[in-house]
Amino acid sequence: MWRMRYLFAGFMVSIWLCGFARAVFADPAWSIEGEYFEGCTCNPGCPCLFGSEPTHNKTCKISGVFHIKKGVYGQHTLDGQTVIGITDLTARPDKNWIVFYIDEKAAAVQKNALLDIFQNHVFSFAKVPHDRITVKYVPVQTESSPWHKKASAANNLILDIELLHGTGDPDKPTQIVNKNFSVWAKEFDKVLDMGKAATHRFQEGNQEWNYDGRSGFATAFRFSAN
Repeated sequence: MWRMRYLFAGFMVSIWLCGFARAVFADPAWSIEGEYFEGCTCNPGCPCLFGSEPTHNKTCKISGVFHIKKGVYGQHTLDGQTVIGITDLTARPDKNWIVFYIDEKAAAVQKNALLDIFQNHVFSFAKVPHDRITVKYVPVQTESSPWHKKASAANNLILDIELLHGTGDPDKPTQIVNKNFSVWAKEFDKVLDMGKAATHRFQEGNQEWNYDGRSGFATAFRFSAN
């Protein structure tokens, strides 16, 4: 009888320890939501959004700005943080590259959280080799108004999007409604506010461009660990 009790107690302790280990070593629960805006290679009205080829050399390079209005990573808040991801959506995985800019003012735990979320989840579809991923902690600034979106990362990126005025309703920009979007299909809002980049200039390593006058859009986003 005592032996059975000891075995049962040991069994219960083992279950508790396994549960404790899973709780300690499991990935933290996280979620982020906020505003996204982007500049890309294409002429305004980017045909990639309709499943057609990009307008310049079948190449679609983007500067994507994620401004988090509400976010958590475990017990840590990510409210007000901004991450910029720059990549070539049309490159093969073995040739592709990604640059991440994260605000240098973020706390160390926030920097680690943001890098995990964006490298391992938000941009995981790109399957970029680690040696082609650049991460920099630099001054990042964003501005947002109903008709104007702007972001900068040190001296490496300046993106200034002006949304296009529609003629049917002067209070709304030109929009794509009920989008057909292969990347971030569920995470982005169904409505995209279309725009034009007054300025879109980038330089990092051997990557450099001037896409002034090219396409841009803005929308809301929500990503989570579930």
